[in-house]
Amino acid sequence: MTNADPSSDTASRLVGWKRIAVHLGCSERTARRWEAEENLPVHRQVHEAKSTVYAFPGELDRWIASRGTGTPAEEADSHKREGGGSRLALIIAAIVIIILLAVNISGYLSGREEVEPAGAPLSEDALALDLYERGMALWEQRGADANRRAIQNFRAAVERDPDFAEAWAALASAYGTLPTYTDEVDLEESLDQALLAADRALRLDPELVQPRTLMGEIAERRGEWQLAREIFEDAMASDPDNATITLWAAGHFREAGYLNRSLELTDHALELEPGAPPALNERAMTHFFFGDAARGEEELNFLWNELGFDTPIIWYAKWFAYLRRGDFAALEDWQSQCPFASGCELFMLGAAAAQGSDEDRAAFSERLLGAYEAGAPAFMVVSLMQVTGNMEAILDVADTETDAQRFVNIVVLFDPVIAEIRRSPRFTQIIDRVGLLTYWQETGPPDFCADEPDAHVCQQLGR
Repeated sequence: MTNADPSSDTASRLVGWKRIAVHLGCSERTARRWEAEENLPVHRQVHEAKSTVYAFPGELDRWIASRGTGTPAEEADSHKREGGGSRLALIIAAIVIIILLAVNISGYLSGREEVEPAGAPLSEDALALDLYERGMALWEQRGADANRRAIQNFRAAVERDPDFAEAWAALASAYGTLPTYTDEVDLEESLDQALLAADRALRLDPELVQPRTLMGEIAERRGEWQLAREIFEDAMASDPDNATITLWAAGHFREAGYLNRSLELTDHALELEPGAPPALNERAMTHFFFGDAARGEEELNFLWNELGFDTPIIWYAKWFAYLRRGDFAALEDWQSQCPFASGCELFMLGAAAAQGSDEDRAAFSERLLGAYEAGAPAFMVVSLMQVTGNMEAILDVADTETDAQRFVNIVVLFDPVIAEIRRSPRFTQIIDRVGLLTYWQETGPPDFCADEPDAHVCQQLGR
């Protein structure tokens, strides 16, 4: 216990064990134990009858960092990247794991190695176990800061005990969910770390369920959609009360065009974890872009205005809500809050083109293709190209992405607004190259075929 208030931290303080424990992500009893046994920096203001316990957030964070591998600020700095367009590409991907790495994943997908599973207790190292438990408490709080601090604790736990399978699995999940809460991360790096941690966890204990779902994402990227589905369904069957696994499975069905099944799983994830922002976000985005747009916009507004979940992906969706309603006054005001730095210009030009002439829209189409060649994300170019009506340009972008085996969020090609592209044989060829045509032949047509029986791909599936 310390007795003096550090002047550098006097701007705020946490009064009472309850607030201190919430900040740390642990129980009040654990916080008291850490003060007694591990010098948790807690202060007391002495009164005549009793004393008031308080702590400074900065001191608590530095104490946490002393048990991890870096400060929260350092964690944030390490994930920052330049360029609004590329950042947006990574944020929308969110929970989708998109990295194919040479980390022996193919060995897991084709057949598990015989590895001795970790036994009880989870770790023989008491401090590693303590770090793991603190990390889990933080991760379950949700939010960017809690997620970052959870990563710190998990990393510290596996450094102390490299054979701590559950801590590796938790680290994979924390890296996988961090991009949901903040745009100040490099998603590719974060998901890279998630995959590496998941691979390590599974090699230590192949029976762990949650890291197995990351392998499903990798199977998708290899075009092995049926295998991915089996991995997700096996994971849900093994751990039916795990909201995160359920939500990641919903992501699989979303990307595969089975949007109704995706919504069912998202609703189930919310039953398991009511009010979870990632699940609310998943549901709102799916409703708005692919189903009940009015309901989706209401859900987006709830996330933004009521929950304060003011993330770039919500801004992005609300921008399209104003655009599709033709509410250009609101759109202009909304544009002032654009979070994508240099990428904001494309949205501004898109709004202008939507209100302009055919020549303006043609010029914007060329500008979008130039931005794509310069590195703008495919899904953003596809979405904004809707303003121009240039369906061939959308297919050109999809062709290029498919050839490079890098298409992120292929679900944007299922948007009802661009139904015209699905009447083209080119769309069927693209779908065949990414492996979805075979998947749909095996498991049934995607949902859009119910409303678009004349789509070329739907006709091919009906044969």
